[in-house]
Amino acid sequence: MSPGDLEIELKRWRDPSTDVPASNAERLATPAALAYRATGNLPDALGRSLRLVIHVPNDAGPGYVERQRARFEPDFHEAPTWKRAGSKPINVVPLREGRASEPRAAWWDDPDIAALEREWSATGSVAGMTVPADYRGFVYKTVLALRAAGKEVSPRSVSDSVSRWLSPTDAEALRAALEGD
Repeated sequence: MSPGDLEIELKRWRDPSTDVPASNAERLATPAALAYRATGNLPDALGRSLRLVIHVPNDAGPGYVERQRARFEPDFHEAPTWKRAGSKPINVVPLREGRASEPRAAWWDDPDIAALEREWSATGSVAGMTVPADYRGFVYKTVLALRAAGKEVSPRSVSDSVSRWLSPTDAEALRAALEGD
């Protein structure tokens, strides 16, 4: 879906009684979505590219979104071989079911994130990798997601995982920093 489609669909989701007409978004089965992604996930004539909408129960525990993403995009931690000029990352849109009964804590108050922040504050490193300040939140989430998936945490695995979101220049700069180059 395009950014405009997403905005329309979010309005419809937040208020099902609204009379906002449906967007141009199209639901794809996983094989069709992965096939589209394999061609580069380039926006179509309507500006649509892949977005993964995940419905999250209020009682979902930590890592729920990552586990669901792995069902639909099993290789999302690997360096994207499909990315080319004009490719868009697959945006994940988590939609919490119902309304939370109490306010959620800020992401940086999560005990696992807080532990990584303390490690970084004391050493400038996380999991043995020197992490640039501007990328630390990004790296924290990736380290935790890799650990939750039972995958190795290394400069290469973190770089591969985040390379789908960054330009080639930024991905290479982060890889070099994590490797201590």
